[in-house]
Amino acid sequence: MRKIICLMVLSALLAACAVSEQTKAEKTARKELLAQQVREGVENRHFTIDVRVAHPLRGRTVQLTSPYDLSVRGDTIISYLPYFGRAYFVPYGGGKGLNFEGQITAYEVKQGSKGKYVVNMMVQNDEDEYFYFVTLFDNGSASVDVSSRNRDRISFSGSFNPDGK
Repeated sequence: MRKIICLMVLSALLAACAVSEQTKAEKTARKELLAQQVREGVENRHFTIDVRVAHPLRGRTVQLTSPYDLSVRGDTIISYLPYFGRAYFVPYGGGKGLNFEGQITAYEVKQGSKGKYVVNMMVQNDEDEYFYFVTLFDNGSASVDVSSRNRDRISFSGSFNPDGK
């Protein structure tokens, strides 16, 4: 009877090890797929970043409860981001802020070490000129820094969305 119980426990342990190995292989495959999607998105100028946290230049970090994102589609940027900070010159009523769709006038990609991509973009609309500095990592995490002439700088943290809009 003891031998049967020991044999059952041993087989259960071996089965658990086999399942965990499969999970590790699946995790590695998912990481590689995400890294490939990030690389292709940056190269093709077709990616979306879901934003979860805003870091204003002045004041506290803000956890965002509504879905915000930044999308790049070829030569077009679709910015749907909140703004917290000081505005020096804005149209009456507050203007568009960081909610607009515009043409990218400058696009530069620098590849860093360990799967890091830095994308610098310049966009101009009827209110202001914006500089977007996007940092994407192959694990899917991302940060967005936005500077403009008429507003304080603001940063955002989020993640790469492979499904994008």
